[in-house]
Amino acid sequence: MKTYVYDTTALPKSVRTDFVFGISAFWHGVRPGYYLTFLSAPPMIKLQQKVGNLSREYRINHPAAEMMYRVVNWWFVRLMSCTFFLPFYMLELERILAVWASMYWTPWIAISVVIILGIALPTGPRPDKAKSS
Repeated sequence: MKTYVYDTTALPKSVRTDFVFGISAFWHGVRPGYYLTFLSAPPMIKLQQKVGNLSREYRINHPAAEMMYRVVNWWFVRLMSCTFFLPFYMLELERILAVWASMYWTPWIAISVVIILGIALPTGPRPDKAKSS
């Protein structure tokens, strides 16, 4: 997919990942579960990027915070993966929505809040990779 879709698509980089996941959903079939799984991945990826960017400057100066970030991130990714891979196995829209509703839409609310905060809050400058080499 990377070689034939991501690398050859003339879309902006910020949209390519979404496009590739959409193509992957189509590739698997037409059941709603496939689309909910593959189209849930881009917001989760954006969420990880936002949290990483928001906390980067603090983590650089505090090794313990970096370790805590890595542990929490690892657990968060596992939890979110379970939530967003569920539709791939269930496939039926009504059952998927019932499960997500039983969780009070918590993963979606978390993603929305962090993305909104990431847009609203400024991020610090990225460290120059050339200087650290």
